[in-house]
Amino acid sequence: MKHKIPLLITGCVLTVAALACIQAYFIKNTYKLYAREADHTIRQELLALETTGKLDSLNAVWMKKTTYFVAQYNEGTVTKSQYVDLIEKIRDSLSTVTNEFIKKNGFFEEYDVSYNNYVTQAVVFRGGGLKADTIFKGKMLLYGNKTDEAHEIPASQSKWDGSTVDAGCLGNKREFEVISSRTYSIANWQKQVLGKMLGLLVFSIILILLVIILFYWSIKNLITQKKIADIKTDFVNNITHEFQTPIAAMDIAVKTLQHKEAKLTPEQLSNTLAIISRQNQRMQKMVSQVTKASLSHHNINTEHAEALACNDVNEMVHDFMLSHPQVTFTCTASEGTSVYIDRLHLCTVLHNLLDNAIKYGGTDIAIAFKNTGKHVTLTVTDNGIGIPQKEKVAVFDKFYRVEKGNVHTTKGLGLGLHYVREIAEAYKGSISVSGNEGHGSTFTLLIPTP
Repeated sequence: MKHKIPLLITGCVLTVAALACIQAYFIKNTYKLYAREADHTIRQELLALETTGKLDSLNAVWMKKTTYFVAQYNEGTVTKSQYVDLIEKIRDSLSTVTNEFIKKNGFFEEYDVSYNNYVTQAVVFRGGGLKADTIFKGKMLLYGNKTDEAHEIPASQSKWDGSTVDAGCLGNKREFEVISSRTYSIANWQKQVLGKMLGLLVFSIILILLVIILFYWSIKNLITQKKIADIKTDFVNNITHEFQTPIAAMDIAVKTLQHKEAKLTPEQLSNTLAIISRQNQRMQKMVSQVTKASLSHHNINTEHAEALACNDVNEMVHDFMLSHPQVTFTCTASEGTSVYIDRLHLCTVLHNLLDNAIKYGGTDIAIAFKNTGKHVTLTVTDNGIGIPQKEKVAVFDKFYRVEKGNVHTTKGLGLGLHYVREIAEAYKGSISVSGNEGHGSTFTLLIPTP
């Protein structure tokens, strides 16, 4: 299972990535579809626009001007460059009329469209049409609302063949040809199309986010369940190990008493009974730890809290010292300091912290009890093996021990520090640990002053 979770996470990530790619593919195709639809609609409206009488009258104006210019050009009274001047003179008036006509008739209401008509080539044919004289070639705006040429889209193109005779001018009949092209562009083209797709985009994003959230919670719950299962397995293994020693000792003691041939002296009998009593108390203590661990800080009764002073703390430390003569204890308690807490709870906290210090190699333990103003502080500092940084966040979890699995270099069920935290929280306080691995640990209990 340990190796399956990374594979499962990788599979989920790849699945989400595949779904996102598929969604992006469909959105891209939908964007193209909307763009083609918009292009088709605009082209149809442009076609309808170009067939109206109003634009025909505008085209007739510049065509007539061009006819007169060609007649004058053939007579030699104007030059090619003056054709550009001619178009520039009539451009503004033609553009104004065109734009007003487009707005008045409600063309392109859905899009901010720019419509432009360009002269791209003007050629005069001489010698019976055998010799071509180009008076203009390029791209010159005839009328429209000019925009960025980079975003212009070709709409249509037309070629007009004319004659100076048609204009009623004097001179020989000269044929000429003018080619013009119409283009359009849409301001914020992508924004316009994406605006039409807004509902689809929002739905797609929400759908992908929901899938990601579901995958996240599924993986998180799976890891949590695995962690709980591992903790339960460790707890069963640990409690089995812890019960084996007292059960084995009691079994030997009972068999000794039951052995008919064994003739025990009163002292041996007393020692045997003492062994049974001690092991029985040890088992009761472990059962009591498990029972207490089932309580949260909400269920811990604080009604019997009382003001406990320095003498009470010294007395509790002294009782613990008697059972651990090989350990050096230093107790510093500031005069006048008192904490409002149930005596049994304070004794439990202190004994658990001291027992934990000894359990992890502490031979020199310092206890400090003082008032810092808003809180009463109880610190227990040892010179043991310390706690690795990554383990500190979990030392107060239920059933957690620094040694994991079936390595039983330390005794206990991993319940003592958890119960200490529950007691601290029951009194609106806190418990924390500091120190470095190999340099001992310091546990700090903070209880608010009344």
